[in-house]
Amino acid sequence: MAGVGDLIDEMMAAEKSLGGVPKWQAAQRGELRLLVPLQIDGVSCGAHVEVDAYPNIDTLRFRVMIFAPKCVWRIDYTTGEPHVNPLDVPSDIDQGPFDQPHYHAWADNRRFCTQNSLPETLPVARLLPPIRQFDATFRWFCGETNITQPPAGMVELPARTQLL
Repeated sequence: MAGVGDLIDEMMAAEKSLGGVPKWQAAQRGELRLLVPLQIDGVSCGAHVEVDAYPNIDTLRFRVMIFAPKCVWRIDYTTGEPHVNPLDVPSDIDQGPFDQPHYHAWADNRRFCTQNSLPETLPVARLLPPIRQFDATFRWFCGETNITQPPAGMVELPARTQLL
């Protein structure tokens, strides 16, 4: 019988597309959230992409995640949130601490999965390539996670909602 990690492996390896019509929703503390279902061959695969945006912060800050149902892939495009990897990471992964945009790939965190459960967190991260715009970062994310590139403008960060 396939374990939960095997099912996530299959889902991540499959070519996926974004479904539905994305719409930003208010979350907590001025944060906005976008949930977009993932589809394989036009059918929901039970996973979704979530984008958290912070439109009223002066610096570019966002998170992009895949939930299936727990988070299995994440970009933290943030500063001021230092990350330190576990001591036993492979030599090609920076130990940290680092305080730059980074990502938590399923392949680097799969080992924390058990036969029946996904990890609660994704402790291993890598530095994000030097991408400085949301659109380019989202397109890079889609390439890394086998999601068909969405049409231009389908997923864009929301505009500021408050005056300074």
